Amino acid sequence: MVDAIRFMFWTLALVMLFSYGWIGLKHYQKTLKQTFQWWHQLPFELHDLLVRPGSHYGVAKWFLIVGSVSLFAYWDIVFVIDSFPVSYIFLVFVSFWLISFLSLFFFNAFKIELYLLVVSLFFVSTTAMLFLGSYLTLTYPFQQWQTFLPWTTLAQGIFQLILLMNPKLKTWAQLEKVDGVSDNEKPLYRRPQRFVMAYTQWLSMANVLVWVLLIQLESLIG
Repeated sequence: MVDAIRFMFWTLALVMLFSYGWIGLKHYQKTLKQTFQWWHQLPFELHDLLVRPGSHYGVAKWFLIVGSVSLFAYWDIVFVIDSFPVSYIFLVFVSFWLISFLSLFFFNAFKIELYLLVVSLFFVSTTAMLFLGSYLTLTYPFQQWQTFLPWTTLAQGIFQLILLMNPKLKTWAQLEKVDGVSDNEKPLYRRPQRFVMAYTQWLSMANVLVWVLLIQLESLIG
């Protein structure tokens, strides 16, 4: 019964999140006549277009919310057990991850202090979640979680740390000068084409989704 409920939440989470992404990308391309660039644009820029006044796709935000909450429920079933107090620490970081993940879509970068708080919370909770997940699966009372998951999760945690050690993150708000502006005009600046804040966020999200897939695979073959 528990396995069935766990699989239900896993399926619901992936269906809702991928549906949100598909709708968002299609709507972005249809509205702006260009492809959304993961390495250049931030999550809120995809979401804002969906929920702007007059949009018929505002309901897609509930796909994002339901998918994220389903992930929370899935991790709760998989990792949290009464006889393992450290698993409740994991649940705290999962809660922080859920709040910060949704906030990356709902809060735009013009609210700079709030945005930096959200981004920092997202990066820290993602990293902590992966390292704690590796520890929990390695010491979990049931052998089914120890085929490969502790080691792949640890590798993903290390990958997440490498992402956050990128020195470009320290100067993420620095703009680049636009070439070709005449001398009698003020210089123009724009966001770099390879925008470190954007691709670090998207790669972190992809890292978590890969982890979710590996957790369920481990439960099937472990």
